[in-house]
Amino acid sequence: MRILLVDGDETMLQRLRQVFWRRHRGWEVILATTGAQALEVLDRDAVDIVIAELKLGTMEGIDLFRRVRKMQPGAVRIALGDQAASEWPEDGDGDLHRLFAKPVEAEFLIGVVESLDIEDDATNVRAVRAFVGGLRQVPSLPSLYAELVDLLHRDEAGMGEVARLIRRDLGMASQVLKLANSGHFGSNRPVVDIGQALAMLGVDSLKSLVLFRGFISSFESPSPQGLDLEQLWFHSFQVAMGVRKLAALEGETQLTDLAFSVGLLHDIGLVVLATDPVGRYQGILQQAQSSRIPLAVLEHDTYGVDHAQIGAHLLSLWGLPPTFCRPVREHHAPPAAGEGFPLSLALHLSDARHGGGAMAGIFADGRWGLHPHALSDSARFERWKACLALDTSESNSYV
Repeated sequence: MRILLVDGDETMLQRLRQVFWRRHRGWEVILATTGAQALEVLDRDAVDIVIAELKLGTMEGIDLFRRVRKMQPGAVRIALGDQAASEWPEDGDGDLHRLFAKPVEAEFLIGVVESLDIEDDATNVRAVRAFVGGLRQVPSLPSLYAELVDLLHRDEAGMGEVARLIRRDLGMASQVLKLANSGHFGSNRPVVDIGQALAMLGVDSLKSLVLFRGFISSFESPSPQGLDLEQLWFHSFQVAMGVRKLAALEGETQLTDLAFSVGLLHDIGLVVLATDPVGRYQGILQQAQSSRIPLAVLEHDTYGVDHAQIGAHLLSLWGLPPTFCRPVREHHAPPAAGEGFPLSLALHLSDARHGGGAMAGIFADGRWGLHPHALSDSARFERWKACLALDTSESNSYV
């Protein structure tokens, strides 16, 4: 991991490098006190991450990040500013991935960098980051999600405050009530109160619901390049409930919210690819629908990356931890099960099992077969298969 730190305060930069080095000896941290020095580094060396102050004297940080995007589109671009939200121009969204208000502690920045470290293969890292970094506009974190996370970080905040926030968005409020009444959350009577619905869903499930719906609604077209977003929602919900049930089946009750959230967001990279300005993705979808070639293979042939990698990287840019992003990245090719609950494997099986009918369309990966790791433990496979078969019979209660 090679990180370029840019700030006019050299003493602060040296201190940051020392803290980074103590925590991660394998990270190479390069320092620059001016934009010109930073450009010299970028011209000479490939870097993974650029973290820069927005006020750099002769060259504004805004200009630097625009140059970084052109010179090394695969580098993650993180800005630090005195008043973060107000310092970035509206037309600069594609030039930046994250923006934090100063002062920022070294430990916080280390956590940000660690959250981005989800790829094990260096070639994949460069390809995925270059693709997302080269987009005209990097999809931004939905504003309601950011408000929700900020609210939940306040010690004095309660579910009443959360309910008031959700009620401000009528579309989201209706989705919360609909989900709580779907029959999957154990209610024997209709749920009509937002507060009660939120208590049933749980905080993590709510955050993933807000993230998914907020992201989808940010696209002007209801169907980017032939992608049926409502169909995608239905499939994602089925997969989420399936992974949640598998975690509960194995007694991993502490992971059920995470399992639901990962399942709901596992195909978010599809939407990013469907915004391809060249217009190639609709043809890819059509070819995958009419052939036996897996969608991910067609995506790799065209872009050098697939939607699982794109989705995982986007979620990491939004600050979700590796425990969340890795299963998203691995849901086409899960690793062999090790210690603990194999979330990536459960996501893969639920994704392959659910939505095999007309509603799934292109999204159900089961039409291309299961990964061998899903079959390595025959007893677990039969147990999970039976659980998901029961789940499928109930899945049409929420559309």
